[in-house]
Parts: sequence; C-alpha cells; structure tokens
Amino acid sequence: MLFRFPPYTRILVIPSDDGHTQEYAISRRLLIALSILLGVLSVLFVLVVLTYTSLTQQAQEVPELRRELMTAHAELVSVQDLNREMEEMRDLQERLLTLLGIAPADSAGSGLSARLGEVAGVIMTPPPDVWPVHGYVTLEYDEGDIPNGRTPHRAIDLVAAVDSPVLAAGRGIVQQTGFDESLGNYVEIRHGFGYVTVYGHCNSLAVQAGDRVDAGQRVGTLGGTGQVTAPHLHFEVWRDGEAMDPRVVIPGEPGASGP
Repeated sequence: MLFRFPPYTRILVIPSDDGHTQEYAISRRLLIALSILLGVLSVLFVLVVLTYTSLTQQAQEVPELRRELMTAHAELVSVQDLNREMEEMRDLQERLLTLLGIAPADSAGSGLSARLGEVAGVIMTPPPDVWPVHGYVTLEYDEGDIPNGRTPHRAIDLVAAVDSPVLAAGRGIVQQTGFDESLGNYVEIRHGFGYVTVYGHCNSLAVQAGDRVDAGQRVGTLGGTGQVTAPHLHFEVWRDGEAMDPRVVIPGEPGASGP
C-alpha cells in the first residue's frame, strides 16, 4: 500500500486558557517555499552582518590611513624641496667652478670635494707679483686704436736667452697648458682675486693642468714657438675676464726679478 503525504499541513493553535482552538492549513509547497525563503534571508542576514563588520573595521582604519598618507605627503614634499635645494647648490657650485676656471663641469674623474678644495686654494692665493722672466721689455702693453690702424697688444713681451726659466708670476693652479697656433707652447695659471696669467711662445713646459705652483716656480722655458719673429715670452695678465697691463699689477722692472 503506497503512503501519500497529505497535500496540506495543519497547524493547531491551542491557547493556554479555555479559548477556542484555532486550526490553520498550509499547503506543503507554500511551506517549502517559505522555508527556502527563510534560509535565503538567513544567509543574506549573515552576509550583511559580515559586510557591516568589515566596513566598520575599515572605517576605523581610514583616519589612521589618512594620517599616514598626510605624513608621507609631507615627507615627499620635504624630499622634493631638499632635492631642489641640492640641485640649486650644485648649479651654483658648477657656475662658481666655471667662473674660477678650475675644471670643466663635465671633466671625468674630478670629484666635487677635490674641485672645491681647488676653489678654496685659488681664492686664498694673492694676486701675481713676480715678473716671469729676468730680462727686458721689447713691446709694452697697448690697448690699441683699431679705427686709426693701431693693433692692440694686450701683453708685455719679455726677452732673455733661449731656454731661460719662465717663472710663475704668483701662487695658483695651472688652468691650461698646450699648443696654440699663435701663442705656441703656453701655460695659463689661475690666481686669487680673479687673476689669470698667460705665458706664451715657451720652448718647453714644466707643468700641466691641475698642478699647484708657487710664485717664482719654473713653469717652462723661454722660446720661439708659435707666431714669432724672434724668441721671447708673451706675458698676459687678466682679471675677471678683462685683459690688463701687467705693470699695473706687478711692481718693479723685469730686469730686477730673477729666478
């Protein structure tokens, strides 16, 4: 015999007093649907509770994260300001080095500390005050008058025996050495207070760029290299990029100074 479930579920409500008993009939399909709905609602409720808990925790963390973000932003701004100041300092240092002629900004192997040491060494040196050759003057300094046909000669030419010592006019750093089509073998020395001295037509050179020299130190020998009619020393004095008469800077006469 096949047993069949009744199509309805009866629910009896019996009051605790002597009231009438109430009976409700619910179809089994409706009961199953309500059970499923209740289960879904329970799951949704659990999900809502979990989501709310997570959002609450995140909301509690937001102020701390905001503070950390503000701190990180402030530190980033400080780093950017520091980098900008360092770039400005490097630019100022490079311009100072270029102005002093210590070394090109892109020279390989020249450390900043070494170059700054050279800067300090140059700044502290006195102006040139020694005649570079014990001889006599054959051509004086002349600003010239180009409109009237007088060619400038912004140097003093000194004559002495070939291979006579050519001396540094003052303490400083050798800025350049080499060969020039006009000057021949030459030496360029950077002194303090913006002074530069140039020694041209040398027969030989005894120093190289970067060497420190003392006043009266031998830097080469007198000769006739370059464009000359006779051996002599072509001696220039510059200050802050302007040529000037060596006699204004160096006292006495060339013949009164010796090695």
